[in-house]
Amino acid sequence: MPRLRPLPGFARRSATALVVLSALALGACGGGGGDDTPDGGAGGETPSASLNALAGDWVQKGCVATGGQSYKKMLRARVTGANTLDYYEGVFTFGGSECAGGGRLTGPSKLGTLSFDRSEAGAGVAAHWGVYRTVIGTRHGAIWALRSPPLLCLLGDEIPSIQPTLSAVAASLATVPADNCFVR
Repeated sequence: MPRLRPLPGFARRSATALVVLSALALGACGGGGGDDTPDGGAGGETPSASLNALAGDWVQKGCVATGGQSYKKMLRARVTGANTLDYYEGVFTFGGSECAGGGRLTGPSKLGTLSFDRSEAGAGVAAHWGVYRTVIGTRHGAIWALRSPPLLCLLGDEIPSIQPTLSAVAASLATVPADNCFVR
């Protein structure tokens, strides 16, 4: 049986970044015991149900510290059709544990495509229900939700949706810490 050798310095850092990026991706899917209200308690305007409201670059609100470094996930959404967008992810790496100063961006790399079959907005929340197809061909239900103030939260779902109403999405968002969501 062959012996496994430790990864050299650069490969070990790349592997560490991959593990952190995976953890950030899972964290963005929700969960946790957050007590944030769907609109962050701000009672702001209702976000747009337009697909164009999702387009652009977004950065994770919260900071993930590990050792002497910290990270923020970066998300890019490019509208490619009337109801589709391409989904890219990258990661900002910071030298200290506070995500302060200029971070170094790795990526973004295209992870897949989202096809939304409907969108709805009201009461400080806009939800976009659809199917996420990864670059390797797997399919997952997905809900991209905008909270007020502009905060993009990604929710995992099933096909067909187990959160088929705006009120169900708002209730789910109440359990997602705002730091797991994205800001412009």
